[in-house]
Amino acid sequence: MSTTSSYTYETLYILRSGIADSDASNVHQKVDNVISKFAGKLINRDDWGNKELAYEIDGETNGKFSVIVYNGKGGVVEEIERHFKISDDVIRFLTIQVPKDYDYNKFKKQLAASEEEMKRAREAREQRKRGM
Repeated sequence: MSTTSSYTYETLYILRSGIADSDASNVHQKVDNVISKFAGKLINRDDWGNKELAYEIDGETNGKFSVIVYNGKGGVVEEIERHFKISDDVIRFLTIQVPKDYDYNKFKKQLAASEEEMKRAREAREQRKRGM
C-alpha cells in the first residue's frame, strides 16, 4: 500500500572544500531531480559557503555547507541520502523532518540574533578579564 502524503524536511550537507563550483552545482541538481521525482518541491536552498569543521572528516578541515528545505513523498530522503553516500564530494549530511509550516528564513533570523547575543556576551567576558 503506497501513501500519498507529503512531508517537509530540512537537509544539511557538507561538500569537500575544494570542490569546483560546477561539481557543486551537479550535486545540487541531482538533489533537485530526486525531489521532483518524488513529487516534491524545493522550498529553500541556502549555501553557507566554506566553513571550518569542528573536527577533521576524511582529511578535510573545511567544507562547503548547504541547507535545503523541501517536501516530497515517502522515500525522497532515502533516495537523496543514497546519492550522498555514493558521492565522493559529500562528506557529511543530516536530514530532519520539520513541521509543514516551518519557516527556514524565520529560523535563520532567530539563529543570527542568538549568535550575535552570544558574541556580545563573550566580548563582555573578555573585557572584564582584561579589566581585572
